[in-house]
Amino acid sequence: MKLFFLVLIFALSVGFSQAQTVKPYITKIKTKDGVIRGLLYKVDSASVIILADHNFSTVDISEIKSIKIRTPKKPYEIVQFVKYDPWSEDNFEKRTDGLKVRKWGEKDPTLGEEIGGHFYGTLFNVIGNIFAAPIHSINPSIANYKINGSLQKFAEQKAELNYFSVYYQSNLNIVAETNKIKAISAGFKP
Repeated sequence: MKLFFLVLIFALSVGFSQAQTVKPYITKIKTKDGVIRGLLYKVDSASVIILADHNFSTVDISEIKSIKIRTPKKPYEIVQFVKYDPWSEDNFEKRTDGLKVRKWGEKDPTLGEEIGGHFYGTLFNVIGNIFAAPIHSINPSIANYKINGSLQKFAEQKAELNYFSVYYQSNLNIVAETNKIKAISAGFKP
């Protein structure tokens, strides 16, 4: 009996650990009045609901010109392009008598060489990060939808747009999705 409960607990813990996570998407909705930015929360047949500035905003379909979807980016982390460490273990080798000596008969760096190496290494890393940070901040859209207030265009793209919503991801109907995949794959020929 203990073995049965142990196996049951293990199976449940594995099942919960592999649960689908919800991935929020950044949404930029261009309307007749301006631009609204936030997280795409829900898509229904009459409106789009986004979470903007800790408030839910409902945007009517007739007001929407276009919708752009982006993924959230991780913050930029400083990269060390050049590493200057004259006292690293890689610069030494062990002789047969156990004494550590520099490889290839190199000499220890002087104080000026060591300061210069650290200075130029730091300078190169700073310049490299100055150029790399703006490149990292580029966040292209992964999906663009032109609605122009048309209910017909929105209805055609609603199913695809719905995949990006937090509500859809958290309330997934697995049976309906499996039936959709079966219907799509039934048309394929091997």
